[in-house]
Amino acid sequence: MPHCSPLSSARLRWASTFAVAVAAVVATWCGPLPAAEPAYPQDERNYAVFDAIFLQRNNAAVDRPVVVDRTAPNVAVISTGGLQSTIGTGARLLYGNYGEDDIGWEVGYLGVYGMNSASTATSAGGSLEAPDPNFATQSGLNGGFSARVTDNASINSAEVNLVFHEYDGGYNRRSGRPWQRCEGYDGGHVDWIGGFRWANLQDEAVLAIPRGSSPQSATYTVDASSNLFAAQVGTRGRMAFERWAVEGWMKIGIAGTMLSQSQTLFDPLPPTQFRVPNPSSSDKAGMGMIADMNLSAIYRFNEVWGLRLGYNLLWLTGVALAPDQFDFSPSSVGGTNLNGSGSMFLSGANLGLEARW
Repeated sequence: MPHCSPLSSARLRWASTFAVAVAAVVATWCGPLPAAEPAYPQDERNYAVFDAIFLQRNNAAVDRPVVVDRTAPNVAVISTGGLQSTIGTGARLLYGNYGEDDIGWEVGYLGVYGMNSASTATSAGGSLEAPDPNFATQSGLNGGFSARVTDNASINSAEVNLVFHEYDGGYNRRSGRPWQRCEGYDGGHVDWIGGFRWANLQDEAVLAIPRGSSPQSATYTVDASSNLFAAQVGTRGRMAFERWAVEGWMKIGIAGTMLSQSQTLFDPLPPTQFRVPNPSSSDKAGMGMIADMNLSAIYRFNEVWGLRLGYNLLWLTGVALAPDQFDFSPSSVGGTNLNGSGSMFLSGANLGLEARW
């Protein structure tokens, strides 16, 4: 039968006392061992973006004739499909805060201006006119030695969003993500975005045909306005490596729309009454969409400031495009219909600055 002598019991008590003493000294000099890995440090909590943008539009307008030659009325001399826009310039401003618990907010503005397009034609015989001969005669848009169609558009947009922020903690040599094991990795995050966005598209189209020896042209002017009110969702991701970072986002919103159009005819020669009333206008409600994408590379000057260069896509649907509103029917109620099935797609570059702190 096993037996423990009094001496061995004393040794055991002495060893346990010594172990407790050593643990107390280690705790005093080195501090307690962590119970678990420390939480991720927080990354920058505030961000601001100041971008100059350069976007070119591509209208999905109904392709139809706007000017024809009286000698061949079935062939379009100028059509809406031939209106190619110049590059519009504008600005994007964005400011946000991630909050204490990674639930934050942001506000933003986007404006694009000067998206202009024009198409001209000439005729040695003075036979250019609007597509319908009766309309052309009654409006004065006939007998032209030249004709010109212009289309000018601008976009303004504002948004307010909630942001749910997820930060990966930066460099971690034990991470299962290969990029986090790179010593130059400074951190990455994913933001989930949800909020409200408003966008306004202003579009003006003018058909002008000089009348004989008159210094002025007969003109047909259409102004179209589209307001989109959207509930939007999206995501944004970012990865930073020392002085370089890459960031991209995608947002989409389903919108209710309020559309309107007005149009006016002007004849410099003694006018013949053509439409009642003149000018004419109409309004319409509908549905549309706003989609927005960006991919940018960032070179960071220091811990706060960085230079941004990227590419953008912007898509508006369910809008009223001015060329779609031309109505060449010689009717007293002409010009009172509204076509709200248009869309506008824009693409181009951004160049600007960001601040993160």
